[in-house]
Amino acid sequence: MLKATFSKADAKQTGEGAVFHHPIFSPEQVAADLEHGWVFLQPGQATAPHCRARAELYVVYDGQGRARVAKASAPIKELDAILIPPNAEHHLENTGERDLTVFWAAWKPVAPVEIGADRVAVAPFERERLKPAHLNTFYHWEPFSTKVMGGPDRFTTGWGLVGGGVASELHKHPTAELYVFFRGAAVQQVGLECTAVKATDSVMVPADTVHNLLNYTDQELLLYWIEVIPGSLPE
Repeated sequence: MLKATFSKADAKQTGEGAVFHHPIFSPEQVAADLEHGWVFLQPGQATAPHCRARAELYVVYDGQGRARVAKASAPIKELDAILIPPNAEHHLENTGERDLTVFWAAWKPVAPVEIGADRVAVAPFERERLKPAHLNTFYHWEPFSTKVMGGPDRFTTGWGLVGGGVASELHKHPTAELYVFFRGAAVQQVGLECTAVKATDSVMVPADTVHNLLNYTDQELLLYWIEVIPGSLPE
């Protein structure tokens, strides 16, 4: 089973100076050209303004700050998701009193990203928008649709929640799936393997592989997932 744990002690300072970066899995391990990892900014620090030919997704794990895209800006906080279109100059600032810790992912869209560079696309976590799936054992919500993200078919991202004392339905699908855990703890099954997972852990589920989550605690398990058909993202 592919599992990784975020560690601030192992994070490397990037060429931008203020950013500490901790990668998760390689594109080869994900079977798709999906860059992703953790970054954090210490209080008062900011990333250098930059732009890429890829779309980028930021999901705030902890802390608060401000996201800037071109001339627009917006405050960001825990569990906010932010979508950045390709070729838009942007940067993040930590305006809080503790580290701003963010999960990020980047990909090359196959269609135009339906987010303009004249605003900051921030989607706060909205519990009431979670919908039941897998026999009501797993609740999910996609803050940005496949079409908005410019992705190929079956390229989706969103929040997942498993209640305390609940085991999600064992299931499989033709997409590979990256789980990034934000809150809580559980046992993750992938195929015939099981492992304990907690906040800041990540697990890669290969396509067509049975998997589920057993939340053995009385607290909710909250994760962010990215699902993609292997090889469908262009290099």
